[in-house]
Amino acid sequence: MKLKPSVWLPLLLWLVACSTGQGESAAQTPLPTRALTAAPTATRPPRWTPTVSGVPAATATPFPFVTAPPDGIPQVTLSIVLNYADKRMRVSQQVVFANNSPDVWDEVVFTAPSAHQPGVFTLHTVTVTTTRQSQLAMAVLSGTMLYVRTPMPIMPGAALAVALKYEIAIPPVSLDTWLPLGNLGAGERLIQAGDWHPTLVPYRPGAGWQTWDYAPVGDPNIYGIADYDVTLRADPTLVVAAPGVAAYKGQVRHFRLERARTFAFLVSPEYQVLRGMAGSIPVRVYYLPEYGAAAQAVLQTATQAIPLYTELYGPYPYTGLVIAQNAYYGAMEYSGLVSMSSNAYVSYKETPVAALVNLTAHEIAHQWWYGAVGNDQVHEPWLDESLAKYSELLFYERYYPDFVEWWWRHHIYSRKSNGPLDATIYDFADTPAYIDQVYAQGARFLGDLRALMGDPAFFAFVKAYRQANDGRIATRNDFFAAVRAHTDADLTPLVERYFGVGSKE
Repeated sequence: MKLKPSVWLPLLLWLVACSTGQGESAAQTPLPTRALTAAPTATRPPRWTPTVSGVPAATATPFPFVTAPPDGIPQVTLSIVLNYADKRMRVSQQVVFANNSPDVWDEVVFTAPSAHQPGVFTLHTVTVTTTRQSQLAMAVLSGTMLYVRTPMPIMPGAALAVALKYEIAIPPVSLDTWLPLGNLGAGERLIQAGDWHPTLVPYRPGAGWQTWDYAPVGDPNIYGIADYDVTLRADPTLVVAAPGVAAYKGQVRHFRLERARTFAFLVSPEYQVLRGMAGSIPVRVYYLPEYGAAAQAVLQTATQAIPLYTELYGPYPYTGLVIAQNAYYGAMEYSGLVSMSSNAYVSYKETPVAALVNLTAHEIAHQWWYGAVGNDQVHEPWLDESLAKYSELLFYERYYPDFVEWWWRHHIYSRKSNGPLDATIYDFADTPAYIDQVYAQGARFLGDLRALMGDPAFFAFVKAYRQANDGRIATRNDFFAAVRAHTDADLTPLVERYFGVGSKE
């Protein structure tokens, strides 16, 4: 049955109101609040009432509306219109994927990290498309979890596409803003867009979608991989620092980035660019004009670190690397891109002990430990941060051995790091406390593990761990399985020291 315009339009407006948190049903069924927990949950918010299936599509066509990605990797298309002056983005996003579980889905769940700040993320519409139909869908935003009710059951093996239309109001940041609050933000001279767009949360067969509560500590997200096709429309005078294969035409920039955890970018009318090669990997460093010497140090560090980590960990996972000066205190890794602390540029002095050199070596290591090998950064943040922090030591051992003792003293022994290594982000009041424990304890643990195993076995384990978990979300069990495959040493005292008495590998 085809709805008359007089019926269709009010229904559409009602659905849009529901998706933005307004309208009658929102008043009757308030958004659920969730207490912080130290374990992932798969609970759903209350069912929506009344149940409305949305606007029916036209009659079925012999051609499918959507097909599953051939390699099983979700395909994400982002169309972004950036108003730099107003610090706003208007976004159309589509995610094409398949139900690769044995379960029937009646909802799909995204994390929308930008929604943790009120007024930043505004959802307008959600559309769910299957092989034979396309309908508007209901959505509930609870914290940073976006629950999309599918108007039809999604059977095992079935393909679907979820299209989201939304706006982002980019919040202001300053040079003393800590991560993760500053990952998405507008400074006086640039915009940084990290952890901003919705991504699918992991799905666990038989258990459901893995959800969690946002806490402003560390990296409060869990990301799978996807292939990104991104179109960015903005003033052509702006310089865009973004990863992937790029093409430019006037105000339109196009990027393709494969096997990425998210898509991040930075923009400034003032950026200048340094280019270099790290072996076969092109590197671009974006910086504000007065920081040319610091940018040279970043480029040199990148050309040293990438070949070293390739030797130790296996191939670099992307086609290039972009490192861009940001507008806040933190530095943050993204797939193929590093958002580098502006404070480190400001304080840079020409010495290997400069924070900028150390941070660059650390964030580049995350291209392997976060980018290639993912992990649950909410509940097991030690998995990537331990390896990234210890990579700093390996960098100094190779290129600046006279500063190894300084690195241990300044970066590890000076920090308060007596707690268990397997803490969650919910165990810390703020990011500095999280860094003190997780990073420093992680480096101590890996140093002791290396001493116990010996260098040949240790580095064989690290490379095998990367290879076995490339493109996955690795766990503690995966980590110790790789360790056990390369040593017969008794790990019990080491595990009990860093993870608590009674802890198992």
